Amino acid sequence: MNQERKWLDLNINEIEPKPLSTERKSAIKTHVLSRSKVRKRFSVHYVAVAVLGVSVVTASFLTPAIANQFPIIQSILSYFEDEALPDTYVDLSTVVNEVQTSNGIDVMIESAVYDGTNVIVTYAIQTEEELGENPRSNGYLQVEQANGIGGSGSIKKVNETTYVGIEKVTPHFKGDSPEEILIQWQPRSFINTHTDKQFDGSWSFEFTLAQLSTDVQLLNQTMEQNGIKLVIKSLEHSEMAAVLEYEFYVDQSILQAWKFVSVEMMEVKDNLGNVYEVDGNGGISYDDGAMSESRATIYSLDPNATSLTLTPQVYYSKESGGALEIVKMAPMTIHLD
Repeated sequence: MNQERKWLDLNINEIEPKPLSTERKSAIKTHVLSRSKVRKRFSVHYVAVAVLGVSVVTASFLTPAIANQFPIIQSILSYFEDEALPDTYVDLSTVVNEVQTSNGIDVMIESAVYDGTNVIVTYAIQTEEELGENPRSNGYLQVEQANGIGGSGSIKKVNETTYVGIEKVTPHFKGDSPEEILIQWQPRSFINTHTDKQFDGSWSFEFTLAQLSTDVQLLNQTMEQNGIKLVIKSLEHSEMAAVLEYEFYVDQSILQAWKFVSVEMMEVKDNLGNVYEVDGNGGISYDDGAMSESRATIYSLDPNATSLTLTPQVYYSKESGGALEIVKMAPMTIHLD
């Protein structure tokens, strides 16, 4: 476990401001918000944007003075008990400890992890500005090799000057997941969601993460119900999580009545009686929704479990963000190697 944090004896005030390079500016892209909540969920379609020339002061590690202002990762995680974070996060995550200071707001990325499907990043904010109880950032994590991203994030106020945040994203790759990924995060502002006041800045983070080792169990179990065919393709295990990969097919008669149909795993229970929350990782649909590929993550799976019972749930909607009709499918049990 990473119980110690080593900080370089570095005076951030002695670092000369350095203009962002043209390459870094051109790497900044906008994202499209797919859902609107305090805990934001989003999917990403990449669009290049022009950025004015700015200067930013950066440091690879926090100064001791600033470090004392920030909670270490165990404290950060204690504020997010309802976020279904893995029990092994502290042990498996890579310490980043990179700080960016802009317009009186210090942002520090504490730690991050990547398991081939999910990226989790924890960070803290130190400022005298009033960001509100649950601010949001304007600018999402990007993975250089990905052709699309979905995920969620949230920020919580700790005290009058300190905030902690977690970002969980699922990058979608062409082919196999890379063994190492480049993460970029350039939040353009933080927004007080109560007053809509925006606090602009020019933070720019970049770091790499190595993939955790994984084992894949092929399943190919099928179930059909009311015009929906569900195929559980595989379960990929790492020390952090188990990622369920599945496909579903929708009859054309259903799509004529409902334009948007999705299947999500709402409950997972093992043979020992443990019930797990499931993080939906989004997916990709084809043929106007007739076929979709999706993934879902189960954190902190009991190593003694020998089977999992899944309860899929079908969401029907006539328009994006419109009224839903929700129907549970029959439970489905898969046996673990």
